[in-house]
Amino acid sequence: MKTGGLKVFCLVLFLSLLAVPVFSDNETLSYESIILDNFDGSPYIIDGDEYHYTWKADGSKFSTKTGNQTFPVISPVSTAPQALLRQKPDSKSLGIQGAFDRHGYNWIDIYPTYTDGDGQSAEIPLNGRTRMIDVWVWGSNLNYSLNAYIRDNQGIIHEIQMGSLKFSGWRNLRANVPTGIPMVSNVLPRSTHVSTFVKFRLWTTPQERTYVDLRRDINGKIVEIIPFYLYLSQLKVLADIYESIYDGDELAYPKNTDALWANAGVNANDNAANN
Repeated sequence: MKTGGLKVFCLVLFLSLLAVPVFSDNETLSYESIILDNFDGSPYIIDGDEYHYTWKADGSKFSTKTGNQTFPVISPVSTAPQALLRQKPDSKSLGIQGAFDRHGYNWIDIYPTYTDGDGQSAEIPLNGRTRMIDVWVWGSNLNYSLNAYIRDNQGIIHEIQMGSLKFSGWRNLRANVPTGIPMVSNVLPRSTHVSTFVKFRLWTTPQERTYVDLRRDINGKIVEIIPFYLYLSQLKVLADIYESIYDGDELAYPKNTDALWANAGVNANDNAANN
């Protein structure tokens, strides 16, 4: 190719590249690991707001009731996997005891409530676009499974399968959140945490035992049911918190908008009164 032709080709190529719109900004990722709860009473902080959660558990129809004891039972406990204890020796976990009267697809819901609330279920706000749910689980080697539930920005609840609990001891369970689930608002001003974590649900299976063991008196009457145990530790998510930067991006956040308009109505009334 002659020198003149090469120069023309390079010029055309350069102008072509300038004419092509660049969309890389929309593909930028900024992942952050966010702890939702350590189950030790420490608050969950998002956008400067603190949330304190107390976890509860509800069982399905055939949950065992024996004497003064009704299952499931839930409580914070002073134990955790070694991976967490090495980082924080006083790490805690959430302990659950369960038992059912019949075999089948029984379930236990494990959900947060506001510590200073009325005991009704709460939902943990998720920052950005959640891509993975991560939790430490201690299993009893029973053929059970654990699912997580999240609510998207349209109010629709999605079930995320965390995996089987048929293992002994602590295991880190991780599950990807489908990218098709809408997590943030597409209109402005928008909140980046309109999606929420709703709960965990433990499922039993018809072929598996529904408690560990039982004790009988000399007449054969059941005097104690020995439940199965489940422990959860350090619930966290991996989230893409990237937000595009543009002229006026500060107006895209509700808190900034609220501050900007805080006295708008007062000023308008004052002006009307003065006239």
